[in-house]
Amino acid sequence: MQRTYFKEEQYFSNPGFWILITIVFTVALAPTAMALYTQLVLGEPFGEKPMSNLSLIILLVLLITMLIGTFVLFKKMKLVVEVKSDGLYYKYPPFILKMRSFLKEEISDFTIRKYKPVTEYSGWGIRYSWAKSGRAFNVKGTIGLQLYLKNGKKVLFGTQRGDALIRAMRKMMKEE
Repeated sequence: MQRTYFKEEQYFSNPGFWILITIVFTVALAPTAMALYTQLVLGEPFGEKPMSNLSLIILLVLLITMLIGTFVLFKKMKLVVEVKSDGLYYKYPPFILKMRSFLKEEISDFTIRKYKPVTEYSGWGIRYSWAKSGRAFNVKGTIGLQLYLKNGKKVLFGTQRGDALIRAMRKMMKEE
């Protein structure tokens, strides 16, 4: 019977991240809304080559739909990592819906380390480093579990609970 030694769920919860998304969409929405107001309410054409009112309405609806879609996507996105008696399991909904695993037979070594998400992996999410750091699954922070696989590949899982994760990995790897 499989035993679970560790489970962690992480979400995109950094307020700065949500502020950035809001600013980006505000920069896109504001001129469109202003153009629509100028043309529909004030009755004046907006700009040298104004768009039709219908085109502005469609553009505004598309931008609002994209904003809502982006918020929903990032609210649903999470990293789930579990250490069980036979390996490390993970999923990253809505992109990886079913649990995937690295069985203990595939793992040659592991460590908890501090990493630089932006410079090593170009940010957060499901990432791949071209600088020999391997693949990364993260949502926030700078602490991760680095797996060294027997096939020579590296995989990093971001964590907020490094001490508990390393203890669980040690326990799992020692168990017969």
